Amino acid sequence: MATDSENGQDGGGAPPAGAPRLRVDEVVWREVGEDLVVLELSTSTYLTLNGSAKQLWIGLAEGGTVPVLVDRLTAIYGISEEQATT
Repeated sequence: MATDSENGQDGGGAPPAGAPRLRVDEVVWREVGEDLVVLELSTSTYLTLNGSAKQLWIGLAEGGTVPVLVDRLTAIYGISEEQATT
């Protein structure tokens, strides 16, 4: 939906090859309590993200690479790297 592996939107230059990125020009999001509500502008589709999905979205918004996202999940949830990647 709102990721693009070729178009970095974090303002920090070109992303590493194959790095996931949010297409920030196509979505808006807000934290609502414990959840994250996402609106895809082109389709008016709303999603509600909680838990690990919210953490991954925030990590992507910060320009995180897959290893950074895995580290984020292992630190927050105390899970193994294997669990975080499956």
